[in-house]
Amino acid sequence: MLKMSKKLLYDFQASEARSEKVMVAIHGWKGTRNSMRPLIKSMNINNMDWYLLEAPYPVDGLSGGYSWSYEKSEGVWEVEEPMELLQIFFNELFVRYSSKNIYVIGFSQGGLVCFDFALFLDQPLGGVFPIAGFSRHPKVEIPRFHPCQKNTLILISHGEDDDQVSARASENIYHQLKDQGANVQFLLYKGKHKIGIECLRKIKEIIQN
Repeated sequence: MLKMSKKLLYDFQASEARSEKVMVAIHGWKGTRNSMRPLIKSMNINNMDWYLLEAPYPVDGLSGGYSWSYEKSEGVWEVEEPMELLQIFFNELFVRYSSKNIYVIGFSQGGLVCFDFALFLDQPLGGVFPIAGFSRHPKVEIPRFHPCQKNTLILISHGEDDDQVSARASENIYHQLKDQGANVQFLLYKGKHKIGIECLRKIKEIIQN
């Protein structure tokens, strides 16, 4: 049995000028807090702080990266523990920033965190950006967001040639969110299981506007 840490580890990078906006970056399976670091430079968003989170569970030892869940028994994955850690982190973040100035970006398994956790926070966010992600229980018709996130801009992006997570996974939850009245958009970009420059440009445009 893996032992849960008391708090998530993360790196923080402050903007050069005092910022009221912040991006929380959530890596994918076998990633680390450094996996999303290149986005800071490539997106180059003015006056934005960044938190680069690191998942709590090591995969194949510390050299194998980290995961946001682990298999407790055959077919049963731990969900509550990582959500508790994320909730602690966001509770502290809500003290430092207005919730509507908080944005969340997640890649692959980090996209799952966006769908399963960020969209259920009880304070409205500025935007949620799952990339190449997937949802838990995709065929089950259940509420997909907290009512307070009804106006939160959700941009779901996916590479059309993704050979690890099918773009249909993103399309499916996009339609569910849209049918439930969420403020959601879907962007299909050229590429495989990577973060597309097209979606980063779109996210930057959303934040700066």
